[in-house]
Amino acid sequence: MSVPKHVLVAERDEQTRALVAAALRASGYATTESATGRDTLRSIQVERPDVALVGLSLPDIGGRDLARILGPDCEGTSVSTIVFAERGARPEDCVDNGGASGERVTYWEHVEELVTLVNGIFDVSEGEDPQRFEAVLRCGDVKIDPRSMAVEVNGIPVDLTKKEFHFLHVLAVNKERTCTREELRRLVWGGSADVIGRTVDVLVSRLRSKLTAATGREIVSTVRGIGYRFTE
Repeated sequence: MSVPKHVLVAERDEQTRALVAAALRASGYATTESATGRDTLRSIQVERPDVALVGLSLPDIGGRDLARILGPDCEGTSVSTIVFAERGARPEDCVDNGGASGERVTYWEHVEELVTLVNGIFDVSEGEDPQRFEAVLRCGDVKIDPRSMAVEVNGIPVDLTKKEFHFLHVLAVNKERTCTREELRRLVWGGSADVIGRTVDVLVSRLRSKLTAATGREIVSTVRGIGYRFTE
């Protein structure tokens, strides 16, 4: 089992901070939390997280300024940083903290949006390895062959549609974490705008039924409010 990626969540509001950190942990990440800019800097020096999610309106150091401090030009503290605020918050809320206007702010409504952003950072930073997506996967008694689009359980074929196969394959390739519904819509349906939540639910129900019949257990797990995960 690989060591989980580490995300630091810096947010002044305790409830929001706990919500975001819980969603990231449910998605397979390790988390550290902080409520101020100064605590965030101290935590980064000690914990060395892979990503920092920084609230726009921290009480002492503005989220944008903190992102600048943690940027690639700063030796010793550089870390990938996302400045975030709930949709409806105003950028001017951090003016008194000296927020630097050049740093982009991500406005979110559903916590899944932030998990998707974090997932994307690791996908981009580690690069797309073609062999990772073309190799035959063996997950316990489940064998997934992307070249022939075939799935077997203990050597017995499981009949899946093309979309069902792609959905399962994406989950299996990323089995160390949860795939958000937004990611799955993009990777399985090509980001088609007409794919609604019910379409995803119906596919998952069919796929889960076929796999449960073949294995006797649940392979596709739901992570409420975020997405789905492959379970060996």
